[in-house]
Amino acid sequence: MAKDVVIRNVNYDDVPFVSIPIQNSQDEARFDDTSDATLTSGSQMLDGVTAYSQGTKVTGSIPTKTSSNLSASGATVTVPSGYYATQATKNVASGTATAPASISGTGASVSTGTNTLTLSKTISVTPSISTAGYISSGTAGNSSVSLTASVTTKGSTTYTPGTTNQEIAAGTYLTAKQTILGDSNLVSGNIVAGKTIFNVQGSAQIPSIVQDSTDYHLTIS
Repeated sequence: MAKDVVIRNVNYDDVPFVSIPIQNSQDEARFDDTSDATLTSGSQMLDGVTAYSQGTKVTGSIPTKTSSNLSASGATVTVPSGYYATQATKNVASGTATAPASISGTGASVSTGTNTLTLSKTISVTPSISTAGYISSGTAGNSSVSLTASVTTKGSTTYTPGTTNQEIAAGTYLTAKQTILGDSNLVSGNIVAGKTIFNVQGSAQIPSIVQDSTDYHLTIS
């Protein structure tokens, strides 16, 4: 912005600069109007660069940086303040996702933008069983997983053969001895011929008794 200059009481309007001859030299000393400059400190110029503002010499302090000044910690890249004359890049090592020590609920997921990474965890369980062979009720398990079981059990029982079948339901855990009675009289001679009991075929003959209707004599054969 040009200013008015007064020389020997003569006012000159809109003078952008003034040149004064240097004694014994062909050069001139030039004085520019810097009143409209916005530069106020060295933080606005590159390191080592100098300039004048409002008649004061200012030395720049903005450092020049390159890619070597960048640092990385995990997925975070730190960019120091300064001037980068060219594009600066920093490689970051690829990472891996590790399933947590415990997962609550039916599943867990980690979402980033529109991509979803699903994590799964396999847990090996060694139940702690108080009674050898089965869990009748209650819970058993390790520190991270518990199992609840309900098993039908059957204690010591004696079965007497009858005219109908006696059954033990599938999946029943027998906790004691089961006794199915036998009988020493289950022999062929005690079973009528033509009948079979528990795979023993009868051989006993039943006498035939016939009464004569006239004289009422009995005939046994």
